[in-house]
Amino acid sequence: MIKLSVKERREQFIFFTGIFLFTVCMLSFVLFHDYGEDRVLSTHELREKLSQDNEFERTVQDQRPTVDSTYQQIMKFDPGVQAVFLENDIRNELGSIKSAYQRKAYDQRYKTFLQTSLLYNNLFYNRRELKGNNRDLERLSKSLQDCKLSTSQLRQTIGNQNK
Repeated sequence: MIKLSVKERREQFIFFTGIFLFTVCMLSFVLFHDYGEDRVLSTHELREKLSQDNEFERTVQDQRPTVDSTYQQIMKFDPGVQAVFLENDIRNELGSIKSAYQRKAYDQRYKTFLQTSLLYNNLFYNRRELKGNNRDLERLSKSLQDCKLSTSQLRQTIGNQNK
């Protein structure tokens, strides 16, 4: 281990302190330097942005019951029931959700309402088609059973005629 004199230790301390201060100054300059007018945010702009955020939150709170009830209606919807007013109610609520987007279409946050409306519309269409396909499947399986029964009856009749 090298032993340094007091003078050499003082010089090293002053040297490392200078390097430390230089590094702190450079980092401070990089972090806190104003790079132009684009980065300046006035209090008016900040208030406006905060008010827009609050307005969006209020819109979300207002639309949340509509979104939830629409989902519940879609899940309870039975296309076997001939109730056109139920379909119209669901379509009107989907339109209500979509209109929240159309009021402020320029703001990207409101696009969630459009996407929710499209998702629920697809869910509604799929539920209607799935129920209709299930009814068709039941009808086809019943027809298949009838065909099997009539085929077996024909075989018995043909077998009895040959004897």
